[in-house]
Amino acid sequence: MSKVITLIILGVLAYYWWVTQQLKATALRAARQRCQQAGVQLLDHTVVQSKLRLIKDSRNRWRIERRYNFDFTSTGEHRYHGTVSLLGGYVASIELEPFSIN
Repeated sequence: MSKVITLIILGVLAYYWWVTQQLKATALRAARQRCQQAGVQLLDHTVVQSKLRLIKDSRNRWRIERRYNFDFTSTGEHRYHGTVSLLGGYVASIELEPFSIN
């Protein structure tokens, strides 16, 4: 019986890891597209999850919000920060820190 419980726990952990990787890839694609639209360069080609919480969406339903941080540059000299917010599996917002264009 304990082997079955161990396998179930391992299966749940593997599924959580897989879902987390898929959501991280979604956030990275969104960050790349936003940086391309803004004419800036995404640095390190990665996003880092910074927040995980429950919030209510526009329809007053509870959703999991995940926030991912990333860095970008407009001139190659300064590093700026950006944030991608996911509600459930969808991109809710993308914010770029004010940056200079030179």
